[in-house]
Amino acid sequence: MKKELKKEIGTRIRKLREHLGLTQAAMVKHFDFGRANYSRIEKGEVFPNAAVLNTLNTQFNVSIDWLVTGVGRMLPQVGAGRDRHMDFAACEKELNELFDHIEKIPMIKHAVLGFFLEYKSKNNKLIQELLEEQEKLKRQAK
Repeated sequence: MKKELKKEIGTRIRKLREHLGLTQAAMVKHFDFGRANYSRIEKGEVFPNAAVLNTLNTQFNVSIDWLVTGVGRMLPQVGAGRDRHMDFAACEKELNELFDHIEKIPMIKHAVLGFFLEYKSKNNKLIQELLEEQEKLKRQAK
């Protein structure tokens, strides 16, 4: 059972990488280990640790449920006819608090903007690839 689960998770991670159009070398840049270790994960030889799952979730917006169980969507997508912005209902309270604080304390606005700009500069190529993928999906949907 454990061996089968490792293989299934590895296969899903490989599918994700291929869906994103990335090579193993490009994908491994997001982790603190080499391509050989990443390859072992994709082959189902080892389980990805929590840091790997977290990176896949935060950097690529991958559903952890899908990675582990295969249930649901690989990448949550905006449904047809819906607002193009993400559904932030799960963290609505925190976002409202953030916006409230940003209005009252300008330093928070600068800190958030600084974090965003740093993230953008470190991940610009990935962001461009994901934006291009979204545009491609929109064109295919028409």
